[in-house]
Amino acid sequence: MKKFKLLINSPNVIQVAIILLIIGLFLGVLCANVFSDHFTDNLRIYEDNVFTEIMNSEINHAGLFRYVLGNNFNDFVIFWLLSITILGIPYMALKVASFGFFAGFFISAVTMEYGFKGIILVLVYLFPHGLLYLPIVLICLYKGYLLGRDIHQSSHTSLAGVLKPLRENLIIIVLLAVALIFASFLEAYPGAYFLKKAITLFT
Repeated sequence: MKKFKLLINSPNVIQVAIILLIIGLFLGVLCANVFSDHFTDNLRIYEDNVFTEIMNSEINHAGLFRYVLGNNFNDFVIFWLLSITILGIPYMALKVASFGFFAGFFISAVTMEYGFKGIILVLVYLFPHGLLYLPIVLICLYKGYLLGRDIHQSSHTSLAGVLKPLRENLIIIVLLAVALIFASFLEAYPGAYFLKKAITLFT
C-alpha cells in the first residue's frame, strides 16, 4: 500500500511513462538482436507472400477503418474504465512498456533485415497517423493518472461521488475520442496508401 501511495503521489507521470517506454524499447532491441536468426526466415516468407498479396490487391479502406477504429476504441474504453480503479496505473505501465518492447523489436528487426529500406518502411508505417497517436496517448496517460489519483486520494464513498471526477473529465475524453477517430481514419486511408507504395521497394 505504501508503494502504491508513493506511485500515486509521483510528481511527473509523463517522465515515468518515458522511462518505461525506453526500457521497453531497449528490451525489444535486445531481443531482436539475440533472436535474429529465428525471425529472419519468417520475415522473408512474409515478404514473399504478404507483401506480394498487398501489392496485387485493392485496399478496402472502409473495412480497414472499421477494424482499426474498433481496436483503438476497445483499448480506449478499457483504459478509461480501469483509470477509475486501482488497476489503472499498473495497466498504464504495462501498456507503455509493452508498446516500447514491440516497437523496439519491430524497428530493430526490420532495419537489420532491410537496412535503409527498412527505415523507410518503419517511417511510412507510422506516418501520418503516428503524429496524432502520440499526443493522444500522452494526454490519456496524464489525464487518466490524475483521474485515478483524484479518486483514490479522495473520500468518495458513493457511486455518484466516484463518478464526479469522471464527469469533470468528460469533455477531454470526448475530444480524445474524436481525435482517435481522425487518427484511425489517417491510418486506414492515407497511411495504408503510403504503406502500399513503400512496399514496392520490396517486390
